[in-house]
Formats: sequence, structure tokens, C-alpha cells
Amino acid sequence: MIESKVSKVSKRSNIWCIPSFDCEPINESLAKRSNTVELDKTLFDESFTQNNFKRRKHETSLSKLLAACEPQKPSELAVSKQKQNEISNWLQCKASKRQPSMLILFGPAGCGKTAAIKLLAKENDFNVIEWITPIDPTEDENRRIMRQGDRFEDHLIRATRYRTVLGDCLKQLLLVKDLPNIYQEDDKSFFPLLEKYFQIGREPVIFVCTETGNSRLMHTLFPLDVREKFGIDLININAVTPTAMKNVLKRVSSTLNSIAGDMLHITQQHIDEILSNSIGDVRSAVLNLIFVSLRVPDRHLKSECGLREETLGLLHGIGRVINPKREPHGDSWKFVHDPEEIASFFESQSIVFVKFLQENYLNTIRTLEEAAAVSDILSLADVLNSEWRDRNLSKITLSYCIHGLMLMNEKPVTAWNPVRKPRDDHNNIRRCLVTAETLSYQSIIKSTFTETNEILNKDIEIIIEED
Repeated sequence: MIESKVSKVSKRSNIWCIPSFDCEPINESLAKRSNTVELDKTLFDESFTQNNFKRRKHETSLSKLLAACEPQKPSELAVSKQKQNEISNWLQCKASKRQPSMLILFGPAGCGKTAAIKLLAKENDFNVIEWITPIDPTEDENRRIMRQGDRFEDHLIRATRYRTVLGDCLKQLLLVKDLPNIYQEDDKSFFPLLEKYFQIGREPVIFVCTETGNSRLMHTLFPLDVREKFGIDLININAVTPTAMKNVLKRVSSTLNSIAGDMLHITQQHIDEILSNSIGDVRSAVLNLIFVSLRVPDRHLKSECGLREETLGLLHGIGRVINPKREPHGDSWKFVHDPEEIASFFESQSIVFVKFLQENYLNTIRTLEEAAAVSDILSLADVLNSEWRDRNLSKITLSYCIHGLMLMNEKPVTAWNPVRKPRDDHNNIRRCLVTAETLSYQSIIKSTFTETNEILNKDIEIIIEED
């Protein structure tokens, strides 16, 4: 009797208490439930593929549209074949050795760095674990609020030392494209983290750094001496070429027309318009293509939208600013091309437009006084663009530069001058500024030292004369 009761209790306990590494007995209801769950899971996973997207033409979610436009094979990437081979060689030669290795992908925004590393990592059987800086505070095991730096360090060590049970690949790597803001203020705390990783880490880490005009993250956290000390590799990704951009937009247009035909209608005219204003940013080009090809009812077109009558390219916009044309208007005059309208065309690429003006404004300036005034305007524009805390300043700066240059250049030099691309002299300028600052401090220190010596010598002479 006692044994039968114990057996009954044990059977009951097995029903409600399941060990951590045991499986629940399978019955018919659970089997049916698992089958339905697996079926729902397959349907959910297939809903994000391009093939299933093409079955319907009323997709309206922007995130799903962008997901459908992502490249599915290396030939669809906007990154050049040479850079793809460099990334693949690094993944095969260094990242596969189960040793700490680090790579920096550096390039302008929207050139396809993240898409390339994710696709090439998948091609080489890597499971990508991406770090996303959390917004909400997190508590540790002692219920204490963790700092951003501590959370990133914990994630970095765990992700590069232990294998994940969620991925289906034998190899894994950590992708970081959003570093915590604490390292921008306290860059010294980042170097002990690198030392700790290279001591106990096992899986590779890839940092994606975006090249911007006012970003110093690359030069403060990954200077040359740090890269040489830890053996950190660097691959520079260039901006997307016009040919690659054209191929990407053609592929994207067919995909978008097939999955969102009720909302979008992309034509060759839309593609040509985006290509004329393209500066090598694939992400911006795809977003602009989506918005410019929206189907808008005719009543809204006539009353509210106010469509532009022309498409203004970057080179033509520069020409209208540095070679302004005026026409009589009553007792006064006005510009043939409205400065505010020119500024509205290039609000999304205001910093690039100002750099083009800095490179080409001297071609049409006639007098030295006008050149001095324009240089002052562009110098103030650099100061305003370096302020990253207010994004609206870049739009104000663009309007200020266009108005200032067109007003100061009263009689532009009429000659054929090709528009030159601005040179990338950020490193040289920064190096010159550091050298100038060092020389300034040295001169101050030397002058103070010489004055102190002169005072001491005079005091010694007075003491000797008194003795």
C-alpha cells in the first residue's frame, strides 16, 4: 500500500514538477499544439522574406519595406567587390581561429557597412550578435542600477567568451555599431576594456564607425598606437559609386512595386531624380525613393502638396549659388533662383553642400573684399556645423551660407569652371590644429620660464650687491 501511494505521488509530482533538463511527456493535445506552433512559426518567419512579400501588394509598414529591400546575396551589396574580399578574408583568416580579434569598419553613413558584414558573416557560417545600447536602466544581481559602461563590458565579455544556444552556427561574432555615450566623455575607460577583452575573449568583435564631419570617436577610441598595440584591423569603406547606386535602386524599385503596389509606384523618372541628388548614401536614397513615389490622390496634389516643378541636382545647386543671377524687379532686383528654394532641396545633405561651397566659391569671386567676407561666412558655418546637440542648426547654416554667398557675389566671374569635389582633409586639419596648439602652449611656457629666470637673476644681483 505504501509503495503504491508513493508511486502515485511520484507520478503526480512528475506532472506538475518538471526538472530543468527533462522533457514533458507528450500527449495528443500537446502534439497538436506543438504542430500548430511550428506551423505558425514557419508562417511568421516566411512573412519577412521577399518571396512571401511578393504575394501581396498592400504592404504599408516602412520597417517591413526596408527589410524586404535588404540584399540577399553578395552580388546585391553596394560595397565594392574588393572590400567584400577584404572582409571575407578577415573572417576566414582571423575570425575563425577562436582567438580575440577585432575589426573596425570605417566609412560614410549609408554606404552598406552593416548590411555587408551581416551578409558576409552569414556566408561564412557566423552567427552575428549585435549590441544595441539599452534605454531603460538595468539592475544587477544585487539590485543595483548598472552604468552603461558596465553593461557594455558585461555583454562584450559574455558574448565573446561563451557560446549562444540560440544560434544555429558553430561560429559567432559580436557586432557593435552603437557605442555607449559614456566613452565619448571618458575615453580613458575604454582602453582597460580592450585589454580585458584581449586577455579573456575568444570570439571576434567588429566595430562599425560612421565617418561624419564632427565625429571624433574613431580618433579618440581607436588611435593608431592603440590599433598597433592590440593588432586591430581597419577596413575603410568608400561611398557608394553612382553605378552601384543605380543597380541598387533598380533592384529595390522592382521589389517595392511588387509588395506595395497599392501605395507606391516607382518609375524611371523617380530613380533618375534620386540619382541626381545621391551622395553615396544608400539608406537615404531608398527612403527618398519610397517617399517620392507615394501614390497621392489628385485632390491633395492640387490643394495641399505643391509639387516641385523641377529636380535640382547637387552640381546645378552649387552653380546657382556661386554664380547667382539677378533680374530687375521694379525699382530694385531679385534673384532668378530663390535661395530658400535652393536650400530646401539640400536640407538632408546640408554639411556636404557647405563643403562643396567651400571648395568652389573662389572660382567666381571677383574682388578680395568679397572673398574675405565669404570666407568669414563659411568659417562661421563650420562653427555652427560642429555643434551636434541641435540638428536644426545644420539647416540654418545651409540657408545662411546660400544667402550670404549669393548676396556678396554681386558680379561673378563668367567662365567655365567645373565643380570640384571637396578634399577629405579632416585628419590633416586636426593634426595641424594639434600642432598649433602645442606650439602655442610651448611659447607660453617658454616666455613664462624666461620671465621667471630674469626675475630670479635680478634678485640674485640685488642680493650680491647688498652683501
